[in-house]
Amino acid sequence: MLQIAKPKRVINGFSNVLVLLPSILLIFCCFYVFVADNLLSFVCSIGIPILFVFNLLLGVYWLIKKKKHFLLALTALAIYFIYFDSFIQYNQVEEDLKKASSSKTLSLLSYNANGFNKNNGDNEDTDLKIINFIKSKNVDVFCIQEFSAIKYKYFLKEYPYFSKTNIVAGSGKSVMAIFSKYPITNKDYVNFPNSDNGAMYVDLKVNNQYIRIYNIHLESYKSDAMHQLNNPKSYSAVIKRIAKAEKIRKEQAVLVKNHIDNFGGKVITCGDFNATQFSSSYDILSDSMKDSFIESGKGFGSTYKLYNYPFRLDYILIDNNFKILSHENFELELSDHEPIISVIELE
Repeated sequence: MLQIAKPKRVINGFSNVLVLLPSILLIFCCFYVFVADNLLSFVCSIGIPILFVFNLLLGVYWLIKKKKHFLLALTALAIYFIYFDSFIQYNQVEEDLKKASSSKTLSLLSYNANGFNKNNGDNEDTDLKIINFIKSKNVDVFCIQEFSAIKYKYFLKEYPYFSKTNIVAGSGKSVMAIFSKYPITNKDYVNFPNSDNGAMYVDLKVNNQYIRIYNIHLESYKSDAMHQLNNPKSYSAVIKRIAKAEKIRKEQAVLVKNHIDNFGGKVITCGDFNATQFSSSYDILSDSMKDSFIESGKGFGSTYKLYNYPFRLDYILIDNNFKILSHENFELELSDHEPIISVIELE
C-alpha cells in the first residue's frame, strides 16, 4: 500500500502544479518583460493575453468550486492590472467627438504601407487603393512607415506640407514620410545605428501652437523569417533574429525617448513599434503619454496578424495636454500592417 500511495502523492502534486501553472506564468511574464530583452521576453509579450484569459476562467471556476486556488489566480490578475492596461477595449466616445469643435481638433493616421506594394508586386493596384484610402479619410496629418518615395506627388494637392526620409536617411534605410495640412516649421531625422529602420519628426504650427510629431519605425523581426516558423530548418535563424531584435528595439526606444525628453514641448508619436503593449519598448515610449487605443478604441485593436494571431504593433501616443476623442482600426489587407486613425482635441 505504501508503494502505491507514494506515486499517487507525486501525481497529485504534479497535477496541482499544472493547474496553478497559468497563474505562475502570468506573474512571471508580467515582471520578466521589463527586465530582459530576449526570446523569452518575446514569448511572454505575445502570451500574456492568453495567460490572462486562462487565469480569468480558472479563477471563476475555482471560486465556484470554493477552492483556495482562486486566490493565486486573483493575485496574477491583480499584478497584470498593476502593470498593464486591458488588451481589449469597449470605449464609447462618439458623443465627445460630435461635441468637439472642428477648429480645435487634429486628426492623425499612422500606417506601415509596406512600400505601397503588397507581397512584392502580387497585387498591381495595391498602391492606388492605399492612396485612395488615405485621401478618403481626409485626416490633418498622416505618418507612413515603409513609404514609397515616388508616391509623394499623389498627395501634394491635399497636403502641401510634407517631409520624407529617402534622401536624409541615406541608401538602405526604410523610407518614412509625414504629410500635413498645417505648416511644417522644422523637421529632422533620428538615425538608428546599424539598422534599416529609423524615426523622423516635424514641428507643426496648429492654431497658433506648436506640436512635434514623431514618426517611428522600430526594429522588425523580419516577417519573411517569421513566416518560416513551419519550417524546422529555419528555427535557429528565427530564434537568433527575435532575440537580437528585442534588444535592438529597446535601445531604439530609449534613443527616441531621450530625444523627446530633450525637446520638452508638446509631442505626438505615431508608428510601427514592432512590439506589443506588453514590452519594454512600448513601456518606454508610452511613458507620460496617452495611448489612443486604450483611451478611445474598441475590440482588440489588432494591426498585424501572424498565422491569424492578432498583434497590436502600431500606435498613436498623445501628449497628456490633449484629449483623445476617437481611435479607429481598419482591416484593408493592403499591407502586412493595418492603418489606425485618431482624433484629438487641442487645448
